[in-house]
Amino acid sequence: MKNKIIYTFLFLTTILSCKAQTISLDQLSQCENKPDCPDYIYLKDTNNRLDKFVGVWKGTYTDGRTYEFHFTKKENNYTFGKYWDIIKGRLLIKTPNGQELANTLSASDDNTLFGGFIFDKNLIRYQMYYSGNAECNDKGYVYLSIDPNNINQMKLYFMQDMDIIASCPNGYKTVIPDAKTLTLTKQ
Repeated sequence: MKNKIIYTFLFLTTILSCKAQTISLDQLSQCENKPDCPDYIYLKDTNNRLDKFVGVWKGTYTDGRTYEFHFTKKENNYTFGKYWDIIKGRLLIKTPNGQELANTLSASDDNTLFGGFIFDKNLIRYQMYYSGNAECNDKGYVYLSIDPNNINQMKLYFMQDMDIIASCPNGYKTVIPDAKTLTLTKQ
């Protein structure tokens, strides 16, 4: 009888622990927004897919602005009521004459205003969210992808949120070019 109680307890514990589990970034990319996606408490980078984005990346846009992105991997990052392995981004953006447009290089992890989410279904593009100057709608989704033929080349694509903003000065441009691809080189 005592063994039966112990086995029942172990069985119930196993069932309950399966409802809240660890899943991989790969699994979530395949089942996002579908009812068959497993419930999870930890979204883990089990295949180390985020590692290729980690480091310092630099590039220059066609208007002469220079971009420096610092990407770090954070494990067990608590966001939206779950734990995630994500990429945190910091940036330094300068005009052609050296004036800083944005600098979050010394920001804490909680204040980078630039954090990751998930991969696309094909596990090629990693989606992040950037929120620089929200008053001017300088916020939106950033997509990162590594050139498979050159792992030291990254494409960064920013897609601005479509909010209506009334308090922004005339001629304001987002610090990351909207709907344009920025090519970056790993340093």
